[in-house]
Amino acid sequence: MSPIRTDGDTVLVITARDSDTGDAVTLALQDLGVRTVRFDLADLGRTVSVSARCDGGQWQGLLTVRSRATRLRDVRSVFWCHPTPPRVWVDGMTEAQTQWASQEALAGLAGVLGTLGCLHVNHPSDTRRAQIKAGVVAAAERAGLTVPPTWIGSLPSGARRFNLGSPDGIVTKTLTVPQIAEGDHHVRPLYTTPVVDSDLDAVATGITHLQHRVLTDYAVRAHTIGTRTIAVRIDAHTTAGRTDWRATPESLTYTPITLPTAVEDALNALVQGYGLSYAASDLLVDSHGRWYFVDLNPAGQYRWLENELPDLGITQALAQLLAGDPERPRRNGLTAAAQQLTSNRTHSAHRQKGIRWQT
Repeated sequence: MSPIRTDGDTVLVITARDSDTGDAVTLALQDLGVRTVRFDLADLGRTVSVSARCDGGQWQGLLTVRSRATRLRDVRSVFWCHPTPPRVWVDGMTEAQTQWASQEALAGLAGVLGTLGCLHVNHPSDTRRAQIKAGVVAAAERAGLTVPPTWIGSLPSGARRFNLGSPDGIVTKTLTVPQIAEGDHHVRPLYTTPVVDSDLDAVATGITHLQHRVLTDYAVRAHTIGTRTIAVRIDAHTTAGRTDWRATPESLTYTPITLPTAVEDALNALVQGYGLSYAASDLLVDSHGRWYFVDLNPAGQYRWLENELPDLGITQALAQLLAGDPERPRRNGLTAAAQQLTSNRTHSAHRQKGIRWQT
């Protein structure tokens, strides 16, 4: 693997136009005095263009955003934060042609940017690999984390044997995105849900993901940013919330917490093993103080926690990581602006604390 190039002076923030995280990280980078170029992949052909050529095994050329040109060799780091894919459409194109042209645009633009030998937070290929739940469960155990016993399958008899081995019952969880889009404006969340023996015939219709249920005292959301860990204890005050804290966001309280050293070291090993520089991990702690790892979110949302805990510092840590200097001082003139952004970004409870956290 080639060493990461650190001699550039520009950070690319690739995110959706309405991204609260994109707003916050861009402002924090500017606060550090870093040249920052923010855009969405969907802006290709509108305000974004690229002209690149492979020369000597490296892509060279120009990325232009709103008439502002950046040499690819000057990119120090790239922050990939839920960008919108490009959609290419010309009058007269069929839907099939539009889909093909859009896929070509994504493969070209994201492909060239993905080859840049700089820090990527996170590289799309690493993100995709870390979203395969079966692989994450195995990797977490190898890293030294305790994972609730886990079953994936389609055989009801196997599911029943798995259920018999759990003293506190079992739950079902999604393997992909924890939501279903129903229509243009409605998203149905899919929470961790207890199941009983009579439910298990249904596993024959497809693939089901089951885990032994953890009787949770509290949950923890741990954010790994480079070599730093910023964690929050999440206390749910309802039965449904203790099964899945996303189910009752109005019942939650939040407290900063320090992870046990062994848990933090194992979590760092897991994240680094996937080549990630940022991840949000979900853990559960039972009444005996035992820690269980349950999920790795390589592109996990976090701004809702900074709205609850304004001094949490995840945005600042990300900006310092992208800038390449964890000790770089902030410029006083923009610190107040960053604080104002947090104040202005208070959403309704369902927007702020909804299922979109996990995507």
